[in-house]
Amino acid sequence: MEIREPEKNMNPLCLHFITDPTRRTASFKEGFLWKKGRDNEQYQKRLFILSESEGLLKYYTKSKGSEPKGTLPIRSLNAMFQCEKMRHDHGLEITCVQEGRTRSIYVYHKDGAEIVTWYNILRSARYNYLRKTYPSTPEAELIRKITRSYTKCGYMEKTGPTLREAFRKRWFNLDSEERKLLYYKKPLDPCEQGGIFIGSSEAGYQVAEGLPTGVKGNKWDIGITIRTPQREFIFTCENLKEQKEWLQVLQEVISRPMSDQDTAEEAGFRRSP
Repeated sequence: MEIREPEKNMNPLCLHFITDPTRRTASFKEGFLWKKGRDNEQYQKRLFILSESEGLLKYYTKSKGSEPKGTLPIRSLNAMFQCEKMRHDHGLEITCVQEGRTRSIYVYHKDGAEIVTWYNILRSARYNYLRKTYPSTPEAELIRKITRSYTKCGYMEKTGPTLREAFRKRWFNLDSEERKLLYYKKPLDPCEQGGIFIGSSEAGYQVAEGLPTGVKGNKWDIGITIRTPQREFIFTCENLKEQKEWLQVLQEVISRPMSDQDTAEEAGFRRSP
């Protein structure tokens, strides 16, 4: 089975621990991980429990006899290594969609093999959910949707819908598989400030270099314009290299036809301010 790019954000020494999620029968796991605080930079030891029977990943501040501090549903769960962004050799970002927003939690373990075990078992649980929910979907398509890394991340400046608002520097994550460009104040924020659904060219989406006439960025002036059926989104990049990379990955998403699931996601997507 092809492993889709986990290695670009993880410690290379952990690579050989990654396993095929279609060959595991994981149903339950519990253990301690160090989790970043929602509103601070401190990591605290937390008990995590994955229960496929409940369809949840839960974590506790004390013991599992108390109410969980948080829950993440397996149906929308994603996991990716984030060693560079977290500045930890064994860092893992776990995301899920809750109330229309993408929630991120950041965890690590001192033992690289243990964090990869969690990564493997989360992928296995996600695969089992997808296999049961979409029994007629081809195996290759399911594997692609199990977990994924962001296609590109980095800073850009953005302005608002009238193009008269000040350009503000924001951190962006492009999830190509889900066709979402999400932005945050800071890279490790728990939830996005807003997002843009990136549809296909057939559905009226376009991306182009440059800024509209009369529009000027704050510190950066190398522009990108995303056109959707509803409005234009204007961004500026720090340099030409960043602009080229963003244009390439956005165009790749726009050139891909939308599935029925994409169309349903577009209809329900919370629009960005």
